[in-house]
Amino acid sequence: MISCLDAAQYFIARAYEDGLEVDITNMKVQKLLYYAQSLHLALYDQPLFAEEIQAWRYGPVRPPAYRFYSDFEAQQLPFPERKKLPHLSKEIQSVLDEVWDHFGNYHAYRLSDMSHGEFPWQKARRGLPAEASSTQPISLDDLKALGDQKLEQIERSSPVYDAAVSQS
Repeated sequence: MISCLDAAQYFIARAYEDGLEVDITNMKVQKLLYYAQSLHLALYDQPLFAEEIQAWRYGPVRPPAYRFYSDFEAQQLPFPERKKLPHLSKEIQSVLDEVWDHFGNYHAYRLSDMSHGEFPWQKARRGLPAEASSTQPISLDDLKALGDQKLEQIERSSPVYDAAVSQS
């Protein structure tokens, strides 16, 4: 298990490596962490990080990572100091890379819209007005179910999927 800040720093570094640094904001990092947790749960039946994900007004948020980057608001996040970049296992890097490859090109607002349309966030906010604040946690079981859905979508978007299906 890693901290949500380790995963956040990994995504920020990937954004800079891929020339997408202008789009890496606190909001985008929050949504990438949401998808990373869901895919890791689906693949390994264990959380990627211990910090809970809460159903805030503008989507899923990990409070420690949000607070860490809150001074930047909607601005580009800085590249993490090299000495602070996490040393992650190949297994964890693989999950984070899958999340980045599938969701990293989306703008923060698109990721926010996507998360608002998904059942884990909606279920955690059930009964709340749209403008209401909330710290209600999103359940790990719901995140795992979302991860299962996302893995199927990722698999179907692979170029080898059509070839494999047509041969069966």
